[in-house]
Amino acid sequence: MSRIAADLKHGCRILSRAPGVTATALIALALAIGANTAMFSVVDAVLVRPLPFPDADRVVMVWEDASQIGFPRNTPAPANWRDWREQNTVFTEIAATRSGSFTITGGGPPEYVIGRRVTPSLWSVLGTRPVIGRTFTEGEDRGDVRIVVIGYGLWQRRFGGETSVIGRKMILNDEPYEVIGVMPARFSFPNRRTEIWTPIAFTPEDLAKRSSHFLQCAARLKPGVSVEQASAEMRVIARRLEQRYPDSNKGVGAVVIPISEQMTGNTRRRLLVLFGASGFVLLIACANIANLLLARAAGRSREMAVRAALGAGRSAIVRQLLTESLLLAGIGALLGVGLARAGMIALEKLIPAQMAPVDLGLDWRVMAFTVGATFLTGLLFGAFPALTLGRGGLNTALRQGGRGAAGAHRQWMRDGLVVAQTALALALMAGAGLLLRTLHNLQQVDLGMKPDKLLTLSTELPASRYPDHAKQVNFARSVLEKIRAIPGVVDAGYTSDLPLTALGNTNGYIVEGQTDVEANTQDALFRVVTPTFLETIGARLREGRFLTESDREGGLPVVLINETFANRHWPGQSPVGKRVDNSGSEPNNRRWVTIVGVVKEIRERGINIDTKPAVYMPLAQSEGYWPEPADLAIRTAVDPVTIVPAVRRAIGEVDKDQPLSLIRTMDDVVAEVLAADRQQMWLLVAFAALALVLAATGMYGVISYLVSHRRREIGVRIALGATPAGVLRTIMGRGLALVGGGTVLGLVLAIIGAQWLQSLLFGVQPQDKATIAIAAALLAAIGIAACIAPARSAARTDPAIVLREE
Repeated sequence: MSRIAADLKHGCRILSRAPGVTATALIALALAIGANTAMFSVVDAVLVRPLPFPDADRVVMVWEDASQIGFPRNTPAPANWRDWREQNTVFTEIAATRSGSFTITGGGPPEYVIGRRVTPSLWSVLGTRPVIGRTFTEGEDRGDVRIVVIGYGLWQRRFGGETSVIGRKMILNDEPYEVIGVMPARFSFPNRRTEIWTPIAFTPEDLAKRSSHFLQCAARLKPGVSVEQASAEMRVIARRLEQRYPDSNKGVGAVVIPISEQMTGNTRRRLLVLFGASGFVLLIACANIANLLLARAAGRSREMAVRAALGAGRSAIVRQLLTESLLLAGIGALLGVGLARAGMIALEKLIPAQMAPVDLGLDWRVMAFTVGATFLTGLLFGAFPALTLGRGGLNTALRQGGRGAAGAHRQWMRDGLVVAQTALALALMAGAGLLLRTLHNLQQVDLGMKPDKLLTLSTELPASRYPDHAKQVNFARSVLEKIRAIPGVVDAGYTSDLPLTALGNTNGYIVEGQTDVEANTQDALFRVVTPTFLETIGARLREGRFLTESDREGGLPVVLINETFANRHWPGQSPVGKRVDNSGSEPNNRRWVTIVGVVKEIRERGINIDTKPAVYMPLAQSEGYWPEPADLAIRTAVDPVTIVPAVRRAIGEVDKDQPLSLIRTMDDVVAEVLAADRQQMWLLVAFAALALVLAATGMYGVISYLVSHRRREIGVRIALGATPAGVLRTIMGRGLALVGGGTVLGLVLAIIGAQWLQSLLFGVQPQDKATIAIAAALLAAIGIAACIAPARSAARTDPAIVLREE
């Protein structure tokens, strides 16, 4: 222990004698270790920690496979769920859930809350118990039972966290519900916005539906059953149902997904890419610091030779050098932890929306990773000078004052480290370039609308106050009339789904003249809108007309369609005047509607998702269809945010108990869609920029060391007639060789690494030659620039001064 203390004390003196080298190393270490610590905290929270369900690896999601209509994970129909439940042998239970929205009134201002109607088996499937109270039972899964389990956040927000909430009544959609349980803070199903769970209460009519797909199903695997085995059996059951019910189940399969994969989604790949990038930065920092220490090692050869002559063994010298390296790494880690804590705040946005909010912090797992990374980092960059100074030749070094035989070996090692730095930096730059191209391409996608100066919000209507279609229509008309009277409002309209926010909500359809067989696998996005909605959001008309106020109940049933619909069925001709039926009616009871216009493609499902046929039906003529419009869009001539208070008052005048939710501008919606791509891109760009700086620093250090080490030789050459230009070419040639070697190796790494990004790219190929070439050119230019200053210094060497010094 006394030896270690002595080594640490000596190490502190050595580091303090070279403040420039020490400060440079500490900055590089703090940034690299801080980045890795912050990234690990996210990876640990999302990918490593178990989900808040007992034996979470046995919990799965079961979907219909409707790939033939573009939905490889489609919401199941109730009748299919019932058959899955009865026929499978691989699950202990399959639970069914469906969406449900609730308006809370009484005991405070009206509040809209996302809820879920679930079968009681969900609780045994997930295995999570309430923190207080209980969940509901099979006997309580009836339409006349009004009970509710609430989320932890709602309990704290609405009831102040009082345990007396159990047994109390809360008014949901104007109906009294008894609170019977509160779920834990980390509980999240199916996503973090869900705060209410009530019995699903299927009717016999519900359980007979095969063509209406709206469930989400969770299941628990039996002990010893794998996901692959469950998937195989569910495919067999799906084929059996397809044969038995060809009209509704043709082409409908089944797919089983681990719940961890369901909740992380594409975030897994994003996080692994970013974690790998931060690892690259750490390796580059290690190489950079190793080069700095190798440069110092040249000046410490004589010191180590003297210590050896005084009796210090090779192990003692190596131990001293590694102690110094670990000390340096430890100080850098302490600084990096502070940077990591600040970075974690921004990285919380990478937590998937399906998972419960996670407060990233420096818990024991993160600190254990940081300690381990620090130790390995110190060993990694400390090994190089330890090997060069700990190997033989110390007597030679003592005689030659530090310019011993180890110099050539040391220079080869430094060159190799620079090549490695350059290669890793190029791989990061190429990846950052591909993501930059992706974000640019996403931002250039034609949304089919104008998102600027567009306020959006939601007014979900409770069925208790608006039980019929006429009341829903009157509410929308009254609200729009008052909204249009607000100063600064240009127009307003309702829709059942805002653009960019819903992947599905589709209906099957048949075009007049088609057979049922031809229409069997057709479906289209179905949107119910008020007449001015499409004009409000800035939709563009390709032909025909927009919907108007004259498209009322009792009139000619009409719809608008999008270009994808028109081009699929009437390429090169006008669809205006053609008729379709998307009601799912029997052949002898068709509900034909006439197409009166075609709009340019609106990005309903998202920016980087393939378009689908879409149908827009006027609200007044949508009785008997689903869903009802609840999303309001308001076009303004002023800043949309400034009219929010007036909008609240206007809607309150129509219904004082109607809450508003999801108040945001359309620009915010677009930004939210692009948020994950934008954040990942900026993080990778930051890592690439840091890697570039470190690589350039390493290049500068190697060439500077080369010049200082060969200063006598350069002076002699100039004295014997060498020109400054010739010396400049020689030194730059060495730098170009290092840049070239690193670029070649980096191109290989970039091409291999780009495959990991493939699923995250849009509009650009992983091996995009232009992007990789630009990254290589930029890196080469900066590398060459780093060599210029030491090369020019060599060219200006005065041989007289050098020879006098010798």
